[in-house]
Formats: sequence, structure tokens, C-alpha cells
Amino acid sequence: MKREKNHIDKRLQDLEISFQELEQEYLRPFLLDKFNEVVLSSASQEIETSRPINPVEEKRLISQFLSTPCPCGENCQRLFTVSEVIESRENFRLMSWNEKHSFIIGKLQTFIRVSKQSVSARTIKLRERQKFDYFINADRPVCRTMFLFYHGESIDRLKRHQKYLTEIGTLPLNHGNTGRTPKHACKPKDKKNVKIFIENFVAVHGLPDPGRDLRAEKGRLKVYLPTVMNYMFVHRIYQKSMALNNTNAVQHRTFRRIWIEHFPNIVFSKPKSDLCMTCEDNKKLINVSIASGDEDYKLECLTVAKEHLLAAKKERDYFRESIQLSKESYQQVLPNEKLSDNKDSVMHYSWDFAQQLHIPYEDHQVGPIYFKLPRIAQLFGICCEALPQQVNYLIDEADFPGKGADVVISLLDHYFERYGLKESHVLLTADNCVGQNKNNAVIQYLMYRVMTGKHKSITLSFMLVGHTKFSPDAYFGLIKKKYRRSKVYTYDHLVDVIDSSTTGNFNVSQTYRDNDGRAIFQFRKWSSWLGKIFKELSGITNYQHFRIEADAPGKMNVKRSVDAEEETFFLLKKKTFQFDERLEKPPCFTSKGLSAERQWYLYDKIRLHIPSEVDKDVTAPKPKVIKQ
Repeated sequence: MKREKNHIDKRLQDLEISFQELEQEYLRPFLLDKFNEVVLSSASQEIETSRPINPVEEKRLISQFLSTPCPCGENCQRLFTVSEVIESRENFRLMSWNEKHSFIIGKLQTFIRVSKQSVSARTIKLRERQKFDYFINADRPVCRTMFLFYHGESIDRLKRHQKYLTEIGTLPLNHGNTGRTPKHACKPKDKKNVKIFIENFVAVHGLPDPGRDLRAEKGRLKVYLPTVMNYMFVHRIYQKSMALNNTNAVQHRTFRRIWIEHFPNIVFSKPKSDLCMTCEDNKKLINVSIASGDEDYKLECLTVAKEHLLAAKKERDYFRESIQLSKESYQQVLPNEKLSDNKDSVMHYSWDFAQQLHIPYEDHQVGPIYFKLPRIAQLFGICCEALPQQVNYLIDEADFPGKGADVVISLLDHYFERYGLKESHVLLTADNCVGQNKNNAVIQYLMYRVMTGKHKSITLSFMLVGHTKFSPDAYFGLIKKKYRRSKVYTYDHLVDVIDSSTTGNFNVSQTYRDNDGRAIFQFRKWSSWLGKIFKELSGITNYQHFRIEADAPGKMNVKRSVDAEEETFFLLKKKTFQFDERLEKPPCFTSKGLSAERQWYLYDKIRLHIPSEVDKDVTAPKPKVIKQ
């Protein structure tokens, strides 16, 4: 019986050893990968060695220590298993330097045992004796050797912690650079380079918030970067750019901090981003109402949110119905017939400004160009959904007088004369930008077109703020997609990008000058000219729909929403005023052109990034003015 029991014990022991060997062989690759991921700085973390911990050697070291009698004679090692010690040492090793300090100080605070004052043989002064009783748990007292091995700590560091506890206490440890600027701190020049890089990078890859809501970022328009990007992706491009510029780059953490501090309005687009500030406010109110537990308040918040979404949906449905009506009207035109021959013809147009484009630009653009301001071209698109086609007005920096009502009206006037289908009834849609679209000058210009017989009626509509994604944004997206994969060194290259952005000629470019350098259309001072004829509409920002009829000259019909009651205002200053064909158009105005400083900047900073000499003389020629 005893012989059989010994035989069974021996078989179990052999089986346990074989399982341990199998476990070690199976888990070795995993443990090696796991330990190799732990990379801690020796200066800040004070780890034992700079090389990765070998799990096999670590396990062998622990097994050997636990199998050796403890020097205290109490056999403390019997209280622990190999796996427990491995886990404890690994967790302690992963702590930061400050975390280790706080952990040991907290332990020593509970271990300390102060005895009564005693007389030293070497001095006549009384001294207070301090001893430390070490524990792993309340029920597992250990010696100092076992405590240090359990956490993978050294005796020297333990003594420094004990001295710190007795002299200073449990106060947090101050860093040695407290009160002075570290030598590796981010310099103002480096910070400036990061800001310039972000601005230029976003100008190329970003898209402005279709909601055009300036409340979200305290007066700054929110810009969205593509969903596939993140901070780390942009920082890698920044590092390559700095390397090509032979300049040191800041680390990712500093780069991200500067970004968030100075450009909170530049964010990465999410798959389902809500662009409406009112919708975001309603979401917060609903969350608060759920936490409050008040059923009436919950219903009230849900009702407010539902009414807003229904109002946005009604405006969106009206926008789609207008497009569908114009398509049906266009399809009814016979092959040899013009749209102007049909007195009931209807056409819908929408327009918007896109984000500016840079010249030069390359598809794999890295380098110092991100820290400079290249030549700029403005893009303004007018879309006719029935064709479908969008005309994109591309205006160079030297010819662009600035965004405003006069520029928008001048471009609309040229579009109607050059690309318009001569329809009788016009439906227009634009965003809610007051400075460019939703202002008295624009609606006065539309009244001028109706009163001069160019159209029988015009309806101008605006969708709710935050819900203004419409047709021009889609065409701009196609241009941006082609632009990011192209090499652009001149204005003509940019024109080719627009024309080749679609295979069906859906995007058409319209330049400001012809091949001989003459202006194709003129910018006119419409605001002051129309202001002499029409009165201003008070509270224009409160209305979403404006309608002008040829049968009622001088009258403007307005509505606050698509299903609201219509109001009528008479805006002519003289009731009997009529437009005369001999009446001259508004006076023209032009851009001031590039300043001498800007010309020399392009020549000195941008010209070197253009490979061809011919393209250099086109985009950044040598100025004819004296450099200041």
C-alpha cells in the first residue's frame, strides 16, 4: 500500500513537472512579447537594467529565491508562489517614478514603529529609535529582504525613502526643475513652426463646417479633417517636414498640446458628426432631464428637440422638391427648344464659397512648404442640379478683392448672363452667411432682375443653421479629392484639376482672366448702387424664404419658415420708380493686387519649391518693385 502511494506521488510529481515545462514552452513567445513592450526611461523610472526583462530568466530567479531558505530564519518565502511574485514585480516595474515613491512611502508609513527615547553610548543626547516591521498583507509579515524582492526594489532606494519619510514626511516629491524652465522646453520658434504647419496642412486637407455655425468655436469656423487622419498621423508628416528642413521637431505630446491650445476649432471628422449647435444643446438637455427624473421635464426636452429636427427636415424636403421641380421642367424641353421659350420653366441654383486652394501643391507634400504661405486661389461654385453641372469661379490672390456681398452679386450676375438657361422662374438656395448671402444687397439685386424683366419670379431660400449640407459641398469634395492627388505649380494646373475632377464634365472652371490677361467679368459696387433705389428690410436674419414676383414690382414676400405665414414688404424708395434700359450699371472696382512685401515673399520663400523655371516665373516671378 505504501509502495503504491509512493508510486502515485512520483507520477503526479512527474506530471506536474511536464505541465510546467509545457506551460513554459507554450507561453514563452507571449511572455517575451509582453515584456518587450515595457520600455521605461532609466532616468525617470530608475529601473534595474536598460534591456528588456527576459521572462525565462525572471522566472528562474524567482524560483531559485523561493527555494532558498530565507536569511531571517522565519522562512518567509513559503508564503508566496512563483506566479504571485512575477505579477507583483511586473506591476511595480510598470509604475512611474512618482508612483513608486508614493507607494513605498505609504507602505513605510504603516510599517514604522517608534520606541521610547534611549541613551546612545556615543552621545549624551536622547534619541528616538525607529524601526520598520514589513508586511505584504495584514496576515503575512515578512523580513526586509523578502519585501524588497517581492517588489523588485533595491536596499539603497529603500533607505532613501526611509530618510525622506523621517525628514520630510509624506509630502509629494518636487521635481528638480520646479521653478525654472527646463533646457529641453519647447522654444517660441518651435511653437511658431508648429502653428504655421497646422494652418497650412489644414488649408490643404480640411473642409469647413457645412453648418457655418460660429457659436461652436467662439467666433471661429470649425474645420474638419478627414476621418482616416488623427493626431499621430499629422505629427508623422510634421516630423518628416522638419527633417527635410534640417530642424528639430517637437514630440507628439507637445505637438498635440499646441494644437488643442491654439486650434480648438480644427477637429477630425467622425463618421456621424452632428454639425448643428442647437442639436448638441438639445442632447445635453435630454441627458440632464434623464438624470433629474422629472417626467414632465423629459417630455418638454424631447418635444423641443423633435420640433427642431422637424423644422430642419421640412427645409430639407423643400430643397429637394425644388431640385426635383427644376429637373422635371428641364426634361420637358424639346431637343430644338430653349428653356426661355417656355413661360412656366423653373430652374434651381445653389451657390457657396469653398475653402481656398494653395499653389504650389504636391500629392506627397512634405517639407518646409508647410511652414510657409503659398499663393492662394479662391473658389466659388454655382450649381445647377438639373443639368447637373457646377461652374467653379477660380480667382487668383492678386485678382480677388475679398469676400462680401458685392463679390457674390458680381459672380451671380456673370453666371446668369453666361451660363444661365434663361428660365422664367428661378429657385435659389444658399447658406446663412450674413456677410455674403443673407443680406439686403443680395435680395435687392434679385428684385432688380425681376423688375428688369430677366425673370418672372425669384425665390431665395436658406436652410437652418447647422443643417446646410447641399449640392455645392459634393462638387467641392470631388475637386478636393482630385487636388490631393495632383501636382499643382501654377494657376493653369489648378484649372486642369477642376476640369478633370469628374469624367462627365460635371465640374467646370471659370477663370477671371483669359489667355491674353484681360478680365472676363467685372466686380461691381452693387451694394451702394442698389441702396439708392431700395430700402433695407428690417430683421432680415429672422426670415428663411424670400419671394419676388414681376406682377408686384417693389414688393418682397418673406416667411420665417417654409410653412409659416407669408409677410409682404414694399422696398422701393420711390413708389413709381422704373428701371430704364439707359440706366448705367454700378461702377467697377478691382483688387489692389499683391503688395510689394507679398511679391518678394513669394519670390524668396515659395519660388524654390517649384521645380520648373517656367512655372516659377508664372507663380512667383521676380518683382519689379524695389525690396524694402
